[in-house]
Amino acid sequence: MQAQPGQRIRRVAPVVLLLALAVLAGCSLTGSGAAERRAALDRWQDGADAACRKANAGIAKRGWPASLVELDRLAVRAIADVREASTAIRRMPAPEGSERRVAAFVGSLEGLEPLMDRLSSSTEDLRAGKLEAFAPRLQAALAAVEDEARRLGLRHCAVNDEHVWVPDAIRAPVFAQRLATLDREIVERVRAIGEPASTRESASLNFERLGDVIAFAERGLSRLKPPTWAAREAGRYVDGLRELGSALDAASTELGEPILTPVEAAAAQAELDRAVRLERRRFKRLAGAIRAVPVLPERGGDDGESLGGDEIQEA
Repeated sequence: MQAQPGQRIRRVAPVVLLLALAVLAGCSLTGSGAAERRAALDRWQDGADAACRKANAGIAKRGWPASLVELDRLAVRAIADVREASTAIRRMPAPEGSERRVAAFVGSLEGLEPLMDRLSSSTEDLRAGKLEAFAPRLQAALAAVEDEARRLGLRHCAVNDEHVWVPDAIRAPVFAQRLATLDREIVERVRAIGEPASTRESASLNFERLGDVIAFAERGLSRLKPPTWAAREAGRYVDGLRELGSALDAASTELGEPILTPVEAAAAQAELDRAVRLERRRFKRLAGAIRAVPVLPERGGDDGESLGGDEIQEA
């Protein structure tokens, strides 16, 4: 007996309904699994952010190091804070489905470990040259931590440009100390030139020697990397040194001429006085912009090395 059209529809409908329910049930289960994985990742992120937030608060409360001595004291405590946070994060089981992302972040934290050991030993030695050379490596490692933290969606772990301000917090007292050492070397070289000149020829030679001292200072300063906030004043001070060098060269040339009129001599002296005042004024501005001060004895050639290079012999 052939089924009527209405009967066929009634027989097919339950089958379609069962299939649709099965599909919906599968979607519901899949959605539930994704939601659980998302919730697990959220909980992991909250735990990691809490550990980082605690470390950040401790470091911020102590403030910036204003000298190499303070850098050593604050670095030891900051390293302890970072290691405590890192240990807490590494002990947290990675949430299902996010294992690779979490492992990448944890790996970047582990990459900081040997650098923190080196930072601790360098600050303890109070050797400005070692710290200055070390800062770029620390900067690169912190940048890697920041990249992984952002990929993982963390809100308090290395998301505040630590790769910029942490090296700068090291560079500020280092730059202040090495700038003071350089300035001391400059003063010593100027004093070594000797007694005031008694003739035009000897005065011309003295100005030439002073020009060599300024060239020494310019080279020495170019080897120092200031913190970001003092970079502009460091550049202006270099320009001031160059102007002083030019004024010394001009004065040496004038005094070396066969005929020197009083007007020419006065003009050369006025330009030299202006350049000296400019150099001192910009030096003071640079020293103030560093936000750190030298505290160690100003020994020539920090770490046993002349800051200006070996090209210029002592005047």
